[in-house]
Formats: sequence, structure tokens, C-alpha cells
Amino acid sequence: MSTIDTPLTAKCLATTGTAFCKSIKECSTAWSANPRRHGRDDGRESNLFREAQFSSDGTTIVTHNEDQCLRTFILPTDLLEEHEVPSELAAHSTGPSASNLQSYAICPYFDLRDPTTTLVLSASSDQPVVLRNALDYSTVHAKYQHVNPTTEAYIRSNTLAFSRDGRYFIAGSKNQISNFDCSRDTSGPSSHHWTGASRQARQQYGKPSMSCKGIVSALSISGDGVLAAGTTEREVGLYSNEGRGECITAFGIEQRGMGGLHLVKGTGITSLKWSPCGRYLCIAERQCDSIQVYDVRNTLQWVSRLTGRHADTTQKLGMDVVNAADGYEIWAGGTDGAVRMWTNPGSKDGEHTPDAEMKLHQDPVSSAIWHPSGAVLATCSGQRFPLADTDDSDDSSSSESDEDPHRPCISRTQQRAMPDYKLNVWVV
Repeated sequence: MSTIDTPLTAKCLATTGTAFCKSIKECSTAWSANPRRHGRDDGRESNLFREAQFSSDGTTIVTHNEDQCLRTFILPTDLLEEHEVPSELAAHSTGPSASNLQSYAICPYFDLRDPTTTLVLSASSDQPVVLRNALDYSTVHAKYQHVNPTTEAYIRSNTLAFSRDGRYFIAGSKNQISNFDCSRDTSGPSSHHWTGASRQARQQYGKPSMSCKGIVSALSISGDGVLAAGTTEREVGLYSNEGRGECITAFGIEQRGMGGLHLVKGTGITSLKWSPCGRYLCIAERQCDSIQVYDVRNTLQWVSRLTGRHADTTQKLGMDVVNAADGYEIWAGGTDGAVRMWTNPGSKDGEHTPDAEMKLHQDPVSSAIWHPSGAVLATCSGQRFPLADTDDSDDSSSSESDEDPHRPCISRTQQRAMPDYKLNVWVV
């Protein structure tokens, strides 16, 4: 791969264009159907792309937008052919969520040629975990009950991950990892791990040696079946047999970088990625400009941090791993609209600056994901920003801002005419 001295260039092959560069009210029928689902939001909030994921066969991208909808985009069959202008990406199907969408995962044996395999798992607040068809979200294949047996309240599944064969899935919640058998419709978890002791137990007995307290906010399974679970309290637990086995170890990531000269700051893990060899674990956090790299297989020690990410924000910005001719690469987007790449994380001690970068968006890049074959790169972007509503007068907008202390008071002259809330596909 090229270095920053010879920057990478990218050509846009397909894009959603201006279809989502609007407010939720303008571009989502789901909002008008159930506006109360969005709480205090009056529909003027921008309909940014929160996340995007590639299907395992590389034909489809499933996205999560601010309007709490999953959308399925099928890539054109002639995507790599020469075109004067980028192809248009339009949603093949849209799946509104009954409440705020917490997480989703695409079935690992997804095959567009077989509609029985085109499945997406999603978790919403105060609802069962649902397995639906990405080609028609009204088709529900199964529902899984994740309920507190004492209070009978739904347990919030903050992150989801399928096992490698797709027979099981793992749900991460507060101080807990739960394992579900996909074939058991309407059932609860087949097993679970308590990842962290309660406050009362910690006061009485102290903190367990292998514990990672907090909300489990990220999951990732290595090639040899080790499940990594990261929490909002900056702790990581490792579990054998894709989470169905015992806890191998747990550790905190409040490590000092660069020989202990300064702290690596962060406010909770948002993403975990294994190196293809299963030796290194890369950890991304909120409000953290670097990605930490740990040598898990040999010494369980901090190795390096990937700097220059530009991710000092509470917004979740994802990352992806892709195989390369000379190893592997980590790709991640930043708040400045750029996508950056680090070659072979773990090969350098201390700071590892980006090996390449590209400016692809005007707004923060929430996802930068590679096609499973490495042929194309998909990015999506956006940030929370109240957009102008042409149906309301300036006076009414001002009064609404005064009534709602949580909404920033932004004049129409400060609001952008055309934000960059897009899903784009690039050849690099």
C-alpha cells in the first residue's frame, strides 16, 4: 500500500446522492408513521448514517440511520464497469424499528441467490431480539426473548454477533454476555456469562480477578474461536468457544502509552477487531484519537497505538480489517471526513501514524468497510445537526429551541444547505 507521501486516490462507483441529505421527517416515512418513537425529536434532526455492514457474499450493504431504520442496498452487478457518473444506490427494502435500534448483525452465510439466507438480526429497546429477512423486513423468521427473570423487563442488547457458522448468536448487555441458539424461536438464552460483579458484591468480596464490568458494547470473534467482549468501562474479556466456553482472561485498557509518559484517553470501547492471524486485538473507543493494539496470543501486553484517527467525539466511528499482500490493514474514518489506513498494526512498538489517508466526505465517516474480497470500499457519513424545516417560520423555530434545552439554538444562517449524509462505494 502507498504511504501518505503518495496519497491514495479513490473513484466513486455508486452513491445514495442527496437522498438522505435531509431531515428525518423529509426522507423517512417511518417518522410520520410513528413520530413518538423519536422522543423529543420534531423530525428536523438530520437522517445521518450511523453504521454500515457488508454481507458475507459482498452483494449487499445494510445500514442503520438516525430514523431508527435498517435499509438494504444491493450493489449493481455492473459496479466495476466504466461509467461516466456513479451509479445510484437506492434502498431495496426498509425496516423500521419499533423503538430505538441498539445493534444489528448480518447472517454469516448470507447469499443473495438464496432468499432463505438473507437474514439480519436486530435488537431494539424493550423488544425481543428479532431475526428478519433483509430483502423484506416484514418477514420475521424468529424472535428471541432476552428478559430479566426477576423483573420480567427486557434486557437491552447493546451489541450482537453471530458465531462463525451462524448457528448461534451472542448478545452483550450490562455485565452480561448471553448465548442464543438461532434454531430455538421464542426462546431465551441457552447460556450466559456474568462479565462483572454487582456493586454490592464488589464491596463485600472485592473485584474478581477475571471481570470486566459495565455495558458490553463491542463483540468480535477471532479465527480460532476466541470471543472478545469490550465494555463501556474500558475493560475487555476473552472467552473460549465463541463465548460458550469459559472466561480465558480479562484486562483493562487504561494503559499509559509511549513508555508511560501519558494516558491513552477514552470513554468506552465501541469496536473490536482481530488481526487475521488472531494474535493482535485492535480496540477503538469513543472520544479517543487512537486505536490501541494488544498482543493477545503471546504476552497479553499493550503493543502500540494507531494515532491520527481524528475521532475525539462521542459519536461511534467504526473500523475494519482487510487482508493485504504483505499482511493486513486497519481502516477507520474520522470526524474530518477522511479515511485512514494503518499497515500491519502490532508490527511497530509505540506510536504508529497512518500509512495512508483519503478525504472522502465533508462530514464524519461513521463506517469505512471493505468488500469481503477487498475489491471495493464502502463509506457512510453524517453527524447530528438540526436541519432547516421549510414548513416552519423562524419565530416558531426559535420558540422550540427555547422550550427544549437539549436542542442547540442554531439560526437558519448557520444551518447547512446540503449536508453530506451519504453511502458511497469506492474503488481505491
